[in-house]
Amino acid sequence: MSAWLNTMRRRRLAVLGAAVGLLLGAWVLLSLLIPHRDLFVEAIRKQGYPASLAELDAYYPSVPAEENAALVYTNAFRLLTNLTGPNTPFLTWLPPIGQGLSAEEESELKDVLSDNQAALNLLYSVPASGRSRYPTRLGDGFDALLPHLAKTKPAVALLSAEGLMHATDGDAARATRAFLAAGRVAESLSEEPIIISQFVRFADWAILLPRLERALSLTTFSNGQLASLQKMVEAAERPRAMVRALAVDRAACLGVYTDRKVMGLAMQQAHGWRGQVRDVLTAVTAGVLRAAGMLQKDKAFYCDTMGKHIAALELPYPARVAAGRQLAASTNAANRFYIFSQMLLPGLVKMHVKDANHAANVRVAAAALAIERFRLAHTNALPEAVEQLAPTCCETIPTDPFDGKPLRYHTHGASYVVYSVGSDGQDDGGVVWDSKFTKVPQDLYWIWRSAACSTAR
Repeated sequence: MSAWLNTMRRRRLAVLGAAVGLLLGAWVLLSLLIPHRDLFVEAIRKQGYPASLAELDAYYPSVPAEENAALVYTNAFRLLTNLTGPNTPFLTWLPPIGQGLSAEEESELKDVLSDNQAALNLLYSVPASGRSRYPTRLGDGFDALLPHLAKTKPAVALLSAEGLMHATDGDAARATRAFLAAGRVAESLSEEPIIISQFVRFADWAILLPRLERALSLTTFSNGQLASLQKMVEAAERPRAMVRALAVDRAACLGVYTDRKVMGLAMQQAHGWRGQVRDVLTAVTAGVLRAAGMLQKDKAFYCDTMGKHIAALELPYPARVAAGRQLAASTNAANRFYIFSQMLLPGLVKMHVKDANHAANVRVAAAALAIERFRLAHTNALPEAVEQLAPTCCETIPTDPFDGKPLRYHTHGASYVVYSVGSDGQDDGGVVWDSKFTKVPQDLYWIWRSAACSTAR
């Protein structure tokens, strides 16, 4: 009897084991056949943003070759020459307000312009309506090549210097043409959804605008010329540009959590690991973090933080600035065990500051151009307040992106200063840039001054 019971017991256990095995096999098979649901990725795509490297090139749409201004610029960049060295101080040095280039500087500049005439012809040939898409493969992620970024700044500097030279000589028409061409070069990066590309675009405008500021006090621009420059500057704010750049950065960095190759490239950039050492250390790191459950937690923190930063950038100013400040502390306080989040997130804090500074840059510049238009229309009289500029000289009252109040504006006889309070929110009355392109104190960002047009030399 006992033998029979033992046999039955063994059979039941065998049947139970077989059933468990079948269930496990079915579960494994279903796991292989049914696509894995990544809730983070699904949420990102639901918002209309890319969520993988494979989606990035479609997110940066192509432009037909016959319409692509970037191809013209790329050819022009190859022809640029003699834009560095001791003989080109005017590309970095700024004369005081009310002064143009000296006779010696203008002579040196003309030599450089002559050397670069073929490149300039191409730069000037791009129409205002030109669209740009540089030949960049975003799907390459950390390996994506961006050779054009190093070329836009010298091109903008050369055109801006030429604009300042023409203003020095009293030729407002050619000065306007040069500044508009410089602005088009800067804006050729406006649709490139890469954070570094937008930072370079901001830097391009930081080169152009101080020279335009000085040109305003050197000669009289017509209302039409001022209006065209104002339109260009106003369009340069592009608040969605950084949103798209951050969305692409998130999609590229998500691969760090799922793709061993992408993870290895991130480790290489962060720690300098290369070759077989990089591959081994990356595999060990990924294995330990995955086994401990920290890789998924790290990914969750990264996605949540990036989502909040993108949401902040979708807000209007000044709420956008306030949200960026609030996020700074939480981003920097990333758990020390979130290895990849600590590696990928810190630069976002500076990003919000640069974004707001650029908005202040172009808003102040556009306001100054509107003031010049007001001056022309009122027999050289200045407005008493920036509120008087709307709607005749600008569509709305120009406001400070840092606090939402009207830009600060003061007159001093025939001169004026219009400025943003800057990232610290303190109004110190306006600060003038010195000849070394620095300012004191550091709490104000952009200040424009212009006197009634004077003789350059």
